[in-house]
Amino acid sequence: MNDRTNEAGCIVIGEGVTVTGKFLVPGRAVVNGSLDGELQADELLVGAQGKIVGSVKARKADIFGETHDTLLASEYLIIRSTGRVNGNASYGELEIERGGLMQGAVAPAKSSPAVPVLLKTVDIIATDAKAQV
Repeated sequence: MNDRTNEAGCIVIGEGVTVTGKFLVPGRAVVNGSLDGELQADELLVGAQGKIVGSVKARKADIFGETHDTLLASEYLIIRSTGRVNGNASYGELEIERGGLMQGAVAPAKSSPAVPVLLKTVDIIATDAKAQV
């Protein structure tokens, strides 16, 4: 994702900053500090020092840091080599770099409503350059 944090509708939570609450971000959210609560954004970047505890909904999510609880990335979810996703996650497409970690229940986001999705609890540690799930 390109650097668009200076555009209207974007938010940056700096390293060492802790915020709590419900955030609705029409553009890009960059979390280098800590967020506790709910976040809805078009694009999400969690930096290597970033941590989110709570419910997250985004079209695109790029995780270098940590998320805990529920994460929905409707278009794609990338877990980088330093990334840790803990909790329920759903995604349009999923990419996990070598060293990235996903723990919890995972399911595709674009499942047919007529066919219920069975969430499968998994622990995934990527060992190849890219692991596709």
